[in-house]
Amino acid sequence: MSVADSPHSDRTAPVLDWLATELSADADLELAALVRHLDELGRPEISRNQFHRCIDLLHTRALAISRLFRERFASAPLPLTVNLHRAATRLVAALGKVAAGYEEVLAEVRHRLVRTMRRNPETISAKALEILGEQLTIAHLAGNSAPFEFWLRAHAFFLGSRSEATADSKPGSIPDTTLRAYKYLLAFSSTQPEGLSGHEINWLAEYLASNAKNTLIRHTPPGEGGLGWLWIDPDQDTPPISINRREPPAVEGLIYFTAEELARRTTSLIEQLEGDGPAPVGLPPGLERTATATLLRRVREYWASPPHREHSRRRNRYAVSVCSGLDAIWKMLREPGSTRQSRYATEWMVVNESPTGYAIMQVTGTANNLTPGIAIAIRRGDEEPWTLCVVRWIRTETPEQVELGLQVLANTAKPVSVGFRNAEQTRPMRPALVLPPVAALGRQQAILAPAGTYSARRFMLVSDTQRLYIAQGRLLSLDMQTPAIELFQYEIDPYPL
Repeated sequence: MSVADSPHSDRTAPVLDWLATELSADADLELAALVRHLDELGRPEISRNQFHRCIDLLHTRALAISRLFRERFASAPLPLTVNLHRAATRLVAALGKVAAGYEEVLAEVRHRLVRTMRRNPETISAKALEILGEQLTIAHLAGNSAPFEFWLRAHAFFLGSRSEATADSKPGSIPDTTLRAYKYLLAFSSTQPEGLSGHEINWLAEYLASNAKNTLIRHTPPGEGGLGWLWIDPDQDTPPISINRREPPAVEGLIYFTAEELARRTTSLIEQLEGDGPAPVGLPPGLERTATATLLRRVREYWASPPHREHSRRRNRYAVSVCSGLDAIWKMLREPGSTRQSRYATEWMVVNESPTGYAIMQVTGTANNLTPGIAIAIRRGDEEPWTLCVVRWIRTETPEQVELGLQVLANTAKPVSVGFRNAEQTRPMRPALVLPPVAALGRQQAILAPAGTYSARRFMLVSDTQRLYIAQGRLLSLDMQTPAIELFQYEIDPYPL
């Protein structure tokens, strides 16, 4: 035994002592200790045997600490406060250091040809991919994208975990533990998590931890009609890309992925959630039954038929006024005159646009209470009408820099109040916006209302901005649901009850 490896000179004693203690409820204290001990393990006097002994224990502790933060991040609107953003940044970096530690261990194992139960490429890669899955989840909860070279690292761990020939595996096959961890990354990324709320991300992460196994990975391209497939280039730092959006390049070594089977299973689950029977068992907590069905309907579409971009985006740069939130838009549109309306708005900058949407960046003021799925109204000049949009995604690399992706719904709106009849319980009239026929939906007028407004086929509509108008409407189709709003087409009922 060398001096460096003797128990009396073990530099990892403080790390092991900390790991032996029970996890504290103080997440910030635990994170600070994790960061400190990871830095200590990077010192040159730490032997490789000592490092190998600690990395698996740190893996377990890092995942436990991350779970302490998940609900805090999920409950906070974007952009995160400075303190929460700092914690998220430190946690993402710490998880990345654990993954980097596994990279070192894997390289040493392969170089020295060491094969033990705890030190083999299959086990190492599976644990590393599990850490990367948590890192990606936390990054999106904080409104960020995947860290630099995240996908290169994930692809390398996946391909580097091939089994040797054993009694129960084929030479070069990928172990099941690695497949499950890698499938989680691909399935989670394919749902476009930047368009989900924090609570939805938390719920989906738990759901995919158990159900991502129902996806398919292969190394040969799909045949005709494979529009539900995505492709991955392991040599590029990019997530899976839909064939529906971009054809795969003519290079060797591509990986192909589809979640169509997961989408089919989700359809059955949605039917149970929307039925009158008992709720399905085994689902993660955190969302109400209706909210769970709404989320699953949205992600099912991404899994079954990933969207494609119909129009190219044009880079631009001009200022726009932005009013965020359906309630604020409703109040603003009831105010006469551009000057009075301007007090509801802040200034943003359009960075690119297409006929169906915008990407805008915050310029002045402090953006707050932003979540994917909320309504946004924008206009370029005081004399122009307000364009109604829904927030499709949010990116906020820092608390001061916020970027929104918007889908255009209509170029004008009228504030009204709506109340549904025949509901199980009496509900007050709720503010809503009447939109002209939305081209992507059909020829009927539409109503944009707060989430949870729809509860029956018939409803009362009241407009009192210029003159009092009362009518009974009949819902034709529910076309969009997010955690914040719902959009449905309607017609005036010619035979009111």
